[in-house]
Amino acid sequence: MYRKYNAQLKANVLTIFAGETYVSSKQEILCTVLGSCVSVCLYDPVSKVGGMNHFMLPEDKSSSLKNEALAGESLVEKSMRYGITAMEVLIADMQKNGANRNTLRAKIFGGGNVISRNAQTESVGDKNIGFARAFLKSELIAIDSEDVGKDFGRKIFFLTGENSVFVRKVGLDQAVAEEQNYMKKLREIKRSNENVTLF
Repeated sequence: MYRKYNAQLKANVLTIFAGETYVSSKQEILCTVLGSCVSVCLYDPVSKVGGMNHFMLPEDKSSSLKNEALAGESLVEKSMRYGITAMEVLIADMQKNGANRNTLRAKIFGGGNVISRNAQTESVGDKNIGFARAFLKSELIAIDSEDVGKDFGRKIFFLTGENSVFVRKVGLDQAVAEEQNYMKKLREIKRSNENVTLF
């Protein structure tokens, strides 16, 4: 994540990427670009604490401990790319910052059908949306609104202190490029650690 001044908004904006979560107890502007990924924005109207995550897939069903270590990432770093961990960490961080789990409200964004448009199979975006809805329902966290699915990406701006989210539609090329850049970064991490021996 990085923070940069946005001349149009006349404020500093904190941009988060896939596998990241951020929580604030003050007024801040969080931003991310979503293709098939999903971001859940949580807000506690009592404590005024807000937070956002950005995950790529619902959960990891394939990797081993050894493979994760050889990929050059810690288990926490890798698991944060998955919704199950990203949601649990976001809720825990909200509580650490003074939020009450019982009064949390949610908004869901992303899950665009930007990787595969084959209508015969469930897309990655659809799986992410379904996971987010099911997880929030199981945790009894109300969903106030959502802007999900469809064949385009989104750039969202979350004002943490007032629970406002502004969504800007972005082209498929930009959304896919963001996700491909992230995957390229992961491959580079793996290559830079390929001589590591795990004992």
